[in-house]
Amino acid sequence: MKKRTFAFALLIALGTMWVFSSTTSCQNNQAAKEAQEDLDRAGENLKDAAEDVGEAMRTERDELAENMRQQGRELDQAIAELDKKIERASEKEKVRWIERRNALEQDRQELNKDLDRIGENIGEGWAEFKNSVASRMERIADDLKTKN
Repeated sequence: MKKRTFAFALLIALGTMWVFSSTTSCQNNQAAKEAQEDLDRAGENLKDAAEDVGEAMRTERDELAENMRQQGRELDQAIAELDKKIERASEKEKVRWIERRNALEQDRQELNKDLDRIGENIGEGWAEFKNSVASRMERIADDLKTKN
């Protein structure tokens, strides 16, 4: 987000420089040429910064998606183990294991919804989305460790 703010500030500064340079008459063509070159370099730097920010966000998104898929596989495995326990359990135990299975299945569905959303253009809400998913994944991981 800081890179976006920097890029936006740089864009405003470049625009101001362009407006200023276009409204004043240059007495020296060399100075005007150098100013144009500076603007061109600044524009390239801005373009490079925007590409870097985009690449960093894609990398972060891809890593988060892989972590989410891994946790989904862990949930699937835990659900499969519960299905086996339910088959062998007494009626009293079945109720407990079915409740546990339903809770894990709900977690799996929420994780799938988040995984579907990660491919969308979340834009400004990325940090909030990422934090929400991280909290959910941490809760699920703790739940899987303690209740199996």
